[in-house]
Amino acid sequence: MKRLIFSAVAALAIVASASAASLIKISGKVTSDGKPVAGVPVTDGTQFVTTDKSGKYSMESVDDTKFVYITLPDGYEVPMENGVPVLFANVNPDKKGNFRHDFELVKSDRDMTKHILFVQADPQVYFDPNLDEVEKASIEMKNLLAEEYPGQDAVGIVVGDIIGKFQEGEKYFPWMIKNIAECDFPYFYVVGNHDIEMDAPTNEQARKAFHKYFGPNYYSFNRGKIHYVVLDNVYWMGRYYAGYFTEQQLEWLKKDLEYVPEGSTVIVSMHIPCYSPEARHQQWGKESYHRVTSNRQALFNILKPYKAHIMSGHEHLNENYILADNLFEHNHAPLSNLFWCAPWAWDGTPGGYAVYEIDGDKINWYYKTLGRDKDYQMELYPRGVSREHPEAVVANIWNVDSSWKVEWFEDGKPMGEMIRYTGYDPNIWNDVVTNGQSYAFPMMGAVPTAHMLYAVPENENSVITVKATDHNGNVYTATLDQKERKSL
Repeated sequence: MKRLIFSAVAALAIVASASAASLIKISGKVTSDGKPVAGVPVTDGTQFVTTDKSGKYSMESVDDTKFVYITLPDGYEVPMENGVPVLFANVNPDKKGNFRHDFELVKSDRDMTKHILFVQADPQVYFDPNLDEVEKASIEMKNLLAEEYPGQDAVGIVVGDIIGKFQEGEKYFPWMIKNIAECDFPYFYVVGNHDIEMDAPTNEQARKAFHKYFGPNYYSFNRGKIHYVVLDNVYWMGRYYAGYFTEQQLEWLKKDLEYVPEGSTVIVSMHIPCYSPEARHQQWGKESYHRVTSNRQALFNILKPYKAHIMSGHEHLNENYILADNLFEHNHAPLSNLFWCAPWAWDGTPGGYAVYEIDGDKINWYYKTLGRDKDYQMELYPRGVSREHPEAVVANIWNVDSSWKVEWFEDGKPMGEMIRYTGYDPNIWNDVVTNGQSYAFPMMGAVPTAHMLYAVPENENSVITVKATDHNGNVYTATLDQKERKSL
């Protein structure tokens, strides 16, 4: 018995010794203008430490750690290098197992309490001409910021699928970074299913190129009163991917949020959405593992103490889900429409991006169609074109949610509120049916959407006006002349 006990103790000692030998020491400091910055969270993707009053940090980490990175404090400019935020350093220890990196921050002279967030989903470039469209979008965002929000701070987030085919990743990642940087404000990047290496045998090996160009695949930063978190919920299983958060990432998030006071507003960005149109109707069995995040409830539980907005893409449609009083998900329509082949996404939403106006912890948002005025928030269709309600005038209001009020007027006379239904947008339905066979991709199609509304006019030649009031009191109007069968 004594021999068995001794052998067990010896074995444990060997394991402990091996573990100790495999650790590396990471250290450094965070300064600004030569002065220490205290209290900055520093992480290796698993654990956190904070800088002391001298700006110094130190941690022991496992020898396969890829990055050390900081949570950028409010009030500092985003460090940029070659068009990408560099809140990180690649860990490359010396022969003694030591690695040192110092972070130098630049204090901003702007109040970031009020700032603009741009979100674009699925730019997903496949061919060189697509890059030109991305550049146009970046220039438009730059001009919109200057004209509508002069002097305000801004950041952007691409919520995944930066490129279309990973085989082109080495070619298109640098070009996408260059073209998106034309907006002249920092853009952060989320990994999408098209951004991973699908010939990799494991999930851990599938992000080599993403790490090379963009750094960590999950991280956080602060702007004003908003805490931003970028997560990675694309889980690669060797042959297929699923929407899923690893346990390591969820534990990291819990630790990250320990630095954020409860009740604060947190914006969490990821690629695959948490919720779905099927979930809205409690059709749980119809949800697909590669279209939603399977362990979303784990994320929801972590976010309960906060006012949270989830930003997602992937689905190539536009949806807003009010999941709880303190939890909202924005599933963004793609910049690329239907893979750059049609002017609309599956649900008839035109290609564009979202704009979030942030003032303290208050957030107002709208969808901005590429190349159109910001007040363009809906499309009206005359009677006879809707598959579901041919007797009615229908409206597709792509950013609507249950908090909106949508009224209609016939020849100026108030007629009440339009009725919301689930159906097909006539533009995308007719376009796909007519032109679908000539598209470059076989997966073209149309899907029913819940942001359709209808009203039955009394007079077939009347003028119909729709007035939509959003969650923040913004009013958008559109008019349709039935006699001319066109919008005015």
